[in-house]
Amino acid sequence: MNDKTTGLAGSMCRLAACYRDIDWKFQTILSGLTTDARAELFGLKTLAAKLRHRVNCIPLVYKLSLLITVLVVICMGLLGSLIIQQQTQMFEEQLSDQGTTLVRLMAKSAGEPLLAGDHLALDGITNGYATSGTIIGTAVVTLEGDTASYTGQYHDGSSIYQKRILRQLSGSDPGSQAWELPAAGKAPPRKVISFVQPVMFQDVVVGYAMVTISKSGMAIAREKAKQAIIGATILIILLGIAMAFALGKQITVPIDELVDASRAIGKGVYTKRFKGQRTDEIGQLMRAFNDMAEGMLEKSQVKSALSRYVSPGVAQEILSNLDEVELGGKSIDGTVLFADIVGFTGIAEKMKPEELVCILNDYFSLITTACELNNGTVDKYMGDGVMLVFGAPQPDADHAFHAVSCALLIQRLIEHENGQRVKKGLFPVQFRIGINSGVMLAGNMGSRERMEYTVVGDTVNLASRLCGIANKGQIVISREMYMVPMVRERVLAGEYQSIQLRGISAPVSTYLVEDLMADWQIRMVGHFNQITRTPENEYLESLAP
Repeated sequence: MNDKTTGLAGSMCRLAACYRDIDWKFQTILSGLTTDARAELFGLKTLAAKLRHRVNCIPLVYKLSLLITVLVVICMGLLGSLIIQQQTQMFEEQLSDQGTTLVRLMAKSAGEPLLAGDHLALDGITNGYATSGTIIGTAVVTLEGDTASYTGQYHDGSSIYQKRILRQLSGSDPGSQAWELPAAGKAPPRKVISFVQPVMFQDVVVGYAMVTISKSGMAIAREKAKQAIIGATILIILLGIAMAFALGKQITVPIDELVDASRAIGKGVYTKRFKGQRTDEIGQLMRAFNDMAEGMLEKSQVKSALSRYVSPGVAQEILSNLDEVELGGKSIDGTVLFADIVGFTGIAEKMKPEELVCILNDYFSLITTACELNNGTVDKYMGDGVMLVFGAPQPDADHAFHAVSCALLIQRLIEHENGQRVKKGLFPVQFRIGINSGVMLAGNMGSRERMEYTVVGDTVNLASRLCGIANKGQIVISREMYMVPMVRERVLAGEYQSIQLRGISAPVSTYLVEDLMADWQIRMVGHFNQITRTPENEYLESLAP
């Protein structure tokens, strides 16, 4: 290990030790706080969290507008301050140049008249240089500070200011002194600046020349500049807000549309599309969303179409495992229900194929709805019959009872439909039902080119045989199924007949289902009313003997 590595390791150790020391001190301070202080500290944290939450809830367009406005205000404030500072400096330089030049010319002109005591000439000099609007006073004074000549408001007989300035600026070099001139009444004092230059005669100082200039012009100019900058800043801020809001809308409107479209996708609406031709990142996001929505729409259409050929549960299972669809199955505990039309051959001979198909579709629609309400799956339609499965492909611990409930609901629906047909002068159609529960094989059967999800086994074969021995309007189940506690405790059934099956020496006992126990009829009544839109009282009256 080289020296650099050793030094780095040492630095990391010292940093870790420092962090532990800081953490220990923080914990010590926190533990030393009183209960009220801790509550106040955590209250501040909660308040900060709520504030952050409220800020996060503000629409993005307003955040962008506020950010751009703040940036404009800061930039214009800095620029305005710089401009005012430079302009003030320029005014002061101009004022200084003007005062220095004037006082120098006065001093040059007043040398000989001051030495000769020519007050008339001195008055002409002071009056001549007091012609500018910014000059409030000119004077020529002796070495002792006495006024030899003056012009302007400054020299109103009070020479105390004059003598004080002379003492501060006495010397061979010119100088200046800023001070305030008292005003009459309640008016504020005037800010002025006095420039002093020694009056020379043959290299001898014989007095002083003084020029006093008002700084109000500079203040007025600076105020005008400040007002102009403030006005420009306000105008730029308003324009910035408008541009920021417009720019924010350009960004947030498509984002809001994307949010609405995403919510629509979450609700199963896949028809939303963006038609904009934007080429920026938002445009790319819109095109990606369109592709995603198109794919989900296609998947939804495939699922909808597939659900018409297989049960929704099987369709969902296939679409959820597209890469794992293969032949094979697994052993499950389920229930199978067979239902077919009694005397279908005679009915088919008397009717046109179109009318027969219409009748089958009407009755099969009722059976399918009853199956879905009882957690069942339509395995297949077989001519005039239908095969229903309970407990597959989705597990169902109460599959046997659900199958019996479905059979009784089908029985009631067939009776209701036949009553409607008789009122229209049409013949009734009678169904018979056989149900069996037990172990069966469930999975994809067929070939790799064509397969279907179904169940097979002795349990399925027995259910088909039970349907064959049932008479019209009857529901037949096996004795083993009736002895299942979830069925025996909820279903009213009586012994029916025994049947002999090929390969089985002992006969198979069967039971005829009559109805559900009173406590379990409410669920079936609700399903019946849901399908037929029949009021509950009317349905109960139809069941009364």
